[in-house]
Amino acid sequence: MHVDRPPVLHPPKGTSAPPPERPAPVVFAQPLAVLPRLAGARVLVVEDDKDSRELLCVLLELAGATVLGAESVAEAMEDIHHSFDPDVVLTDYSMPIADGFDLIREFRRVPSTRAVAVPILVLSGHTEDHWRARVLEAGAADLLIKPVDPTFLITRIAAAVASVGGAPH
Repeated sequence: MHVDRPPVLHPPKGTSAPPPERPAPVVFAQPLAVLPRLAGARVLVVEDDKDSRELLCVLLELAGATVLGAESVAEAMEDIHHSFDPDVVLTDYSMPIADGFDLIREFRRVPSTRAVAVPILVLSGHTEDHWRARVLEAGAADLLIKPVDPTFLITRIAAAVASVGGAPH
């Protein structure tokens, strides 16, 4: 897939006004064609920020995953109890009411033999070493530091899915 960059905007001739601002395009470390494919993988994305959740969902869908986004731990658990059986969970750590640790605890209590093995990847802005230890002790597979490179994210999700023999379905 080829993503065109937005055209360069120049001020009209005879003016010195700066061009209107455009959002920067998403830049991938590798072209999407060479990224690991997530075809058949079911990914549950739990992120309270709507724009971040939508961006993550679109990115993972472009990589071939079946993605379900939830804005809270409660919504994610409702989706799981209503038949969404993820191969991997990607969750934000810092969310109102219930956080990523709450999601890990609740998910691991789901009465399913798969629930204990499904990798949970936690997204956080916390960069301190003790955060990684806390996340791993809580039962997550990994801590990914925000902002996360899209190539790295897709690669980590593919590795997490492969580590438990998930996908294709």
